[in-house]
Amino acid sequence: MLSVLLSACAHHGAAAIYSHPSGAEVIDVKTGVALGVTPVKVWWRDDSISRKFVNIRVQKEGYRDKTNSFWVDLRHDNRETALENAQPVEMILDKVQ
Repeated sequence: MLSVLLSACAHHGAAAIYSHPSGAEVIDVKTGVALGVTPVKVWWRDDSISRKFVNIRVQKEGYRDKTNSFWVDLRHDNRETALENAQPVEMILDKVQ
């Protein structure tokens, strides 16, 4: 019963990160952790906040690295719903000359 109460208090949110061209690695700037390769859906959970500030770097060989910051609304009750309703984040990469 305690786990049911704890999950009911959790806030979940997700972002669907796209790059043009696709196949770019997505890095969490704060932690340095690789989050995946575009297109990728990334999910967050927090029990105490309803929005999370995210700062990412997208990198692909032959293209300039690009950073982006955005807020993720942690408004869903579970991971599945958050991923189904992931907010889109699109990034256009510039070729290295």
